[in-house]
Amino acid sequence: MPNISLRIKAIAFALALGTLPAILTGAITFFFANQNLNNYVIKYQESRAVAIAHDVSNFVFERYLDVQELANLSILNDPRVSETTSKSQKQARLDKYVKQGEGYDSIAIADMLGNTILQSSGEPIIDLGKRDYFQEVVKTNLPTLVQPRESFITGKYSIFAAAPIVEINTGKTIAILRTRTPIKYLEEAFQENKEKLIRDSEDSEGLEADEYHLIDGNGKFFSATEIEHLGRDARSDYSVFATMQAANKINSLIDTDQIGAGQQLLTYAPIEIEKSNNMPKLGWSVLIANDTDNVFAPQKQLLFALIAGVGLTAAVVSAMATFIASRTTRSVNKIVRTIAYSSSQIAVTIEQQERIASQQLYAVERTVSTMDELGESSRACASQAEAAALGAKQALALTTGGSQAVQNTLKEMAILKQNVEAIEKQILLLSEQTSRIGNISSLVSDLANQTNMLAINAAIEAWRAGESGKGFAVVATEIRQLADLSKESASKINALVADIQTSISSTTMVTDDGAKTVDSGVKIARKTADAFAGVAQAIDRIVLNSQQISFTAKDQAIAIQDVVHAVNSLNLAAQENATGISQVKLGIEQLNKAAQNLKSSV
Repeated sequence: MPNISLRIKAIAFALALGTLPAILTGAITFFFANQNLNNYVIKYQESRAVAIAHDVSNFVFERYLDVQELANLSILNDPRVSETTSKSQKQARLDKYVKQGEGYDSIAIADMLGNTILQSSGEPIIDLGKRDYFQEVVKTNLPTLVQPRESFITGKYSIFAAAPIVEINTGKTIAILRTRTPIKYLEEAFQENKEKLIRDSEDSEGLEADEYHLIDGNGKFFSATEIEHLGRDARSDYSVFATMQAANKINSLIDTDQIGAGQQLLTYAPIEIEKSNNMPKLGWSVLIANDTDNVFAPQKQLLFALIAGVGLTAAVVSAMATFIASRTTRSVNKIVRTIAYSSSQIAVTIEQQERIASQQLYAVERTVSTMDELGESSRACASQAEAAALGAKQALALTTGGSQAVQNTLKEMAILKQNVEAIEKQILLLSEQTSRIGNISSLVSDLANQTNMLAINAAIEAWRAGESGKGFAVVATEIRQLADLSKESASKINALVADIQTSISSTTMVTDDGAKTVDSGVKIARKTADAFAGVAQAIDRIVLNSQQISFTAKDQAIAIQDVVHAVNSLNLAAQENATGISQVKLGIEQLNKAAQNLKSSV
């Protein structure tokens, strides 16, 4: 396959660069715009379905309240008023309500057997007793609404409501009132809302094509834009209706199974009637159908517009890209020749730088080796300084322990001195008390001598008294004996006191010697403590100096290590520089070859 020139490649690249972004941008724009438009269409159709469901709910609930209001008319439930009101007057009252209510075409009243006893003007109403709403009121005695049905008289669908008429005096149900509301009243309201939307909307054609349907609880159409749908089963006409009805919520689906018709966008909304006053559950729903070709027409128009815009943009950009590519290739040709010449000059310069880089690499490698040896020496010095600092710390710790022991000895000697002083005080106190005992003993001895003298005198006086003094003589003799005993005890006490005083004197001498010894020990301990303090200060200075030497050695080792790292980095950089220069040399050679090839390609 022949080589394609650079000019052709540049033009092809410019075409791709000009068209692909435009196409991609258009596709993304259409995707998001289409999604937004689809969501807008669906939400708008769902909002209209909800509005219709709300209108139907209000309309039906008003019918339910009206039938109860009619059943409570005094001309019907109050016997006194009923008896004084003629049948024609009652009928005129019902006719007036039909005309003013704008929702009824017939009001009828039947007795409990189903016979019509009163009705508004019009065709006679018969067989009310056979109607399901009549049977429902008889069974529950409550107001009721039933599924819409085709009227036997008008042939059109109507909504029937019924309520019991209860006599106010007895509370007994005496009759049943029923109303008939043609569906046309609802359809007229729909038409008015639709015409208003058409007047206010820019897409009037799309709104006119909408198909509205009201479906009863049995799934039958009782109101529809297309008359042929009336009375038919919605499940047979729309394949997705069963799924939407089962969900019983506002939702939209596209029905693709339409026979003889295109796809349709279906929107379903349940009709939730006011749940109060025993309101029966009817299960009605609203269904809006619209052809997808109609509702999604703006998306198709957007697609055509984007295709046209993207095509035009791609054509313009392609033409501009081709013109720019042609001019660019001519400029590239000139640049290539310049590059080829410059690369040859650069190659010569690179060879010179490669030689210089080799010389630098050899010098850096020698520097690395020298710094490694210096680093080893520095680390050894740091280790020795650290060991010396550790030994000094241990000696300081031992000195600190000795000093602490001396301090403890001083504390114990101080305590011993205090104890010795306390003993001296106690001995002095004991000596004083012993002296007092001796004094007391001397007094007792003197008292005994005096008592003995008194006893002798008493005995002499008793002898003189003769027989009458014999008893007194005996007492004197006993007193004399006691005095002798007291004298002997005092003598013994004096001997003991003398012995105690001798012991106290000896103890005092020993205590004085102990106190002098304690004082001498305290002086020696203080001198020892002072010596230990001096040794500790000297060792502490040694520790500080050793630590400072260790720190300095470590810092020196770290600094040398940093230098080693820096030199290693420089070595690595020199190697990388040499390698890079070799690679640059190889790149320049390849660039030269590429320039020659590019020159030949252009």
